[in-house]
Amino acid sequence: MSVKQIKQAGITWTNISNVNEESIKFLKENFKFHHLDIEDIKSESQNPKLDTYKDYLFLIVHIPQWKIDRKKIISHEIDIFVGPNFLITIQHSKNKEMKDFFYRSMNNRKARKEWVNKSSGFLLYKILESIFSQSRIIINSLGKQLSTIENDIFVNKQDEKIIHQLAMYRSNVLNLKRLLDPQRFNMSSLSNIRRPFFDESLSIYFDNIKDYLDKLWVIVDTYKETIDGLHVTVESLINQRTNKVINSLTIISVSLLPLTLLSGIYGMNIEGLPYAHSPIFVWGLFGAIATFILFLIFVMKKRKIL
Repeated sequence: MSVKQIKQAGITWTNISNVNEESIKFLKENFKFHHLDIEDIKSESQNPKLDTYKDYLFLIVHIPQWKIDRKKIISHEIDIFVGPNFLITIQHSKNKEMKDFFYRSMNNRKARKEWVNKSSGFLLYKILESIFSQSRIIINSLGKQLSTIENDIFVNKQDEKIIHQLAMYRSNVLNLKRLLDPQRFNMSSLSNIRRPFFDESLSIYFDNIKDYLDKLWVIVDTYKETIDGLHVTVESLINQRTNKVINSLTIISVSLLPLTLLSGIYGMNIEGLPYAHSPIFVWGLFGAIATFILFLIFVMKKRKIL
């Protein structure tokens, strides 16, 4: 069954691990939620938002989730209803952090007493604090990966693989920014809501989450600047290396022009060419020019021109 409940001190926490006909029927039969909220639950990937009603709040939260197989940060949606004596969390797909928090509350009497006994609003705070704290782990891991790729860039490993990795990290950072920004606004709105089950004492808690998300936002924004800087650095190093190769090929091509010219002239069937009947002199001339060219290349190599 996808619907599980914890009851403590007059508060019922209902956790729905999958959105299906059974869970939708449960919500319609046991609660009088606005039909637009039910529609939002049915349609996944709604934008994060907060709807306030007289008797309850409806919150859509997106948290970052790391997909190992795709090496990509994606959005995990959790829909939340909170009222005077109930809290409902609805997941559109399985989330380990949410599952662990729910079963820890169910099986640990001390944790259940601390989190559920106070109010549904405080329980909401503890849930949000727990799931958002996991975002820091993802962000720290991303920071370590960026440090590794930065070291690779400065040990002459500028290749297509590095460029592809930078593009992947840039995509993940942008996903994080898109996920965190609406949550900051939602937490700020929650801290200013006044309801009998959501009193002024909760403001400091949701302000704390808002400050935490602001810090994560600053870190992610720093990562974005780092990636932009690394991208420019890689482009500059690759362009420099390409220009050096082109410069070397140009010098070699120009150096061979005298030999090409002489071979073209003496290869013609023309009478009267100087020393045309003295092969030793002609080969000596070719050798002298070749030696001079090699000497020039050596000097340019020594002066790091080539």
